[in-house]
Amino acid sequence: MAAKQRDGLRLFGLPPRACERVAALWPGPLAGAGPDDRRTSGPCAAALVWQGDEVEVAAFLGAHPECRWLHTSAVGVPQAVLRHADATGLTVTNGAGTRGSAVAEHVLALLLAHFKGLPQTLAAQRGRDWKVPVAAELRGRRTGVLGLGDIGRRTARLLDAFGARVRGCRRSAGGSPGSDFPVPGVSAVYGRERIEEFLTGLDVLVVAVPLTEETAGLIGSAELALLRPGAVLVNVGRGPVVDEVALVSALRTGRLAGAGLDVFAAEPLPASSPLWSEPGVLITPHSADATAETDQRCLELLLDNLTRFGAGRPLRNVVDPARGY
Repeated sequence: MAAKQRDGLRLFGLPPRACERVAALWPGPLAGAGPDDRRTSGPCAAALVWQGDEVEVAAFLGAHPECRWLHTSAVGVPQAVLRHADATGLTVTNGAGTRGSAVAEHVLALLLAHFKGLPQTLAAQRGRDWKVPVAAELRGRRTGVLGLGDIGRRTARLLDAFGARVRGCRRSAGGSPGSDFPVPGVSAVYGRERIEEFLTGLDVLVVAVPLTEETAGLIGSAELALLRPGAVLVNVGRGPVVDEVALVSALRTGRLAGAGLDVFAAEPLPASSPLWSEPGVLITPHSADATAETDQRCLELLLDNLTRFGAGRPLRNVVDPARGY
């Protein structure tokens, strides 16, 4: 898969520092690197996506059937890209393994904010009101992590350190190449076919699966009804995995006592969404992984794969178009 020096490279949303590092490694034409890029309308061997509009990326692929490799710094890969890869043989790599630490910490931040009553405490502080909140502990809570990729596994380890009773659910309960089971910190691993058993009686549900045809709408009214009354849901996977209408209903009936949401069906979250004003809901703007450390890991992976591509060596984090990850 070695690239020729005359081959073009398309960049989507790379920050200036990353563009400079890419330019130093890639002698051929660049497009999308800014006003001083070595822009080309000719063939492009590959595309690097840091931040990019899904429609724009899909349009590029449609116009450049010669493109052989696309790397995205995200973990989830858009369905249009997966379909194109499945139809054409395009190699797709992603940013798996770069965001787990940041997102796992974010999950714990959302859960601790809920259980320790931090929103109420901050509201009281703004009103100069010395008011002791009603708080609770994570220790002993029956907690389920849906999705045991890098994010899910790191989240499970942190939850276990807090004394939660952690179970996990993945596409299949058995091991797969490159994975070690049992998962550290997880007392039981369920396959997707046993998701009802996995969900039953949970005090906390953490959603950390990517969006695929199989996971779209995976958590709806029937699934939420299996949780223990007064449970808490955290979604750091993808918004459409959870039915937002069912989520709002569960919050209003008390089936859920709260939710920590970093991802949504529509982003930015529309101002008209009832989630903004729903008591017990903590909203963050798809920022769970927004750390300097994450950016550095993403850049190191991107540059390593670019070097590998140029030399015709095997790439890291190759995505299976059929599975979506």
